[in-house]
Amino acid sequence: MTEVSKPFPLFRLPAIPLKMINRYLNLEDILLISMASKKSAFIMKSLLPPNCFHLEFHLSEKSEISLCTKGLWNPMIVKCEKTGQIYELKIAQDNGVITHWCTSPDLKAIVIALLSHFALVFNPSITINFGYFCNQEFIMGVLNHVKQLNLVKKLIYLTPVFMSSENYEHILEQCKEVSELWLHCETSLNFEYRAGPDFRMGYLYVKDGHWMHLEDFMNCKRVSVWNSTGHEQPKYTNPVVLRAFIRKWIESECRLQHLETYGGRVRIDFGEVLSGLEYRTIEQREYTYSVEITRRCDGKKAIVTFGTYNFEIVIN
Repeated sequence: MTEVSKPFPLFRLPAIPLKMINRYLNLEDILLISMASKKSAFIMKSLLPPNCFHLEFHLSEKSEISLCTKGLWNPMIVKCEKTGQIYELKIAQDNGVITHWCTSPDLKAIVIALLSHFALVFNPSITINFGYFCNQEFIMGVLNHVKQLNLVKKLIYLTPVFMSSENYEHILEQCKEVSELWLHCETSLNFEYRAGPDFRMGYLYVKDGHWMHLEDFMNCKRVSVWNSTGHEQPKYTNPVVLRAFIRKWIESECRLQHLETYGGRVRIDFGEVLSGLEYRTIEQREYTYSVEITRRCDGKKAIVTFGTYNFEIVIN
């Protein structure tokens, strides 16, 4: 008779040999074992090092999710593809075997289930790139779930979709301290928002920036603002707003390193902007005018450049 092999009681091993075995598994194996039951998920979590995982979501009709670590394991890629009206979540193992974790006509349900499991087992920081097919309801559902899971957001990229004033403000409030926020979405022309000193991003890109008061974003390191909707008078092109921004930089300490704005077809009157401010002219050409300003608290210099439709400040 052929002897039938018995299952190996992996979880009956002591913690130290379990951790050693775990290091020889790849991330696909760890994920699949953790999916066996809630008990296995909690055990695998206890064996993994903290604060070393980063999860990247690229959401589209052919979504890709990757889990990366700080040199301990090779990255793992999970694919979610649409066949007809059904989305399939596929995990490819090293031996080429494809494991189908779940199928559903609702991509949001799959994403939320996957987020919950990754948060439980790996507790990663997260990057989310919302592709062109993502609508307002889908985006808000995923972001609200990320907030509930208390995951650290590193980069959020929003596709060109219209967002209501309420949801647009909700996104800004949720993402105050992300490393990068890319807002390609548009909002209503009467949208109002004032950012506080806790708004501290590494990079902020706003395609529909008609609502922005630039002095509110001094604690972001880099800022790019566009007027994609062709607003006739974006707030940030108003000479009073620009003057308040420059004066605040001169009079206070902040993190800002670079800010650029593009007004579309709205001209910027640099003479009116600089009225009453201390500066030194650096260069004047037909379409550009550059001045140097000095911060009072530490003597740091910045170059401010005005174009016909754009404004830029670079801190040295």
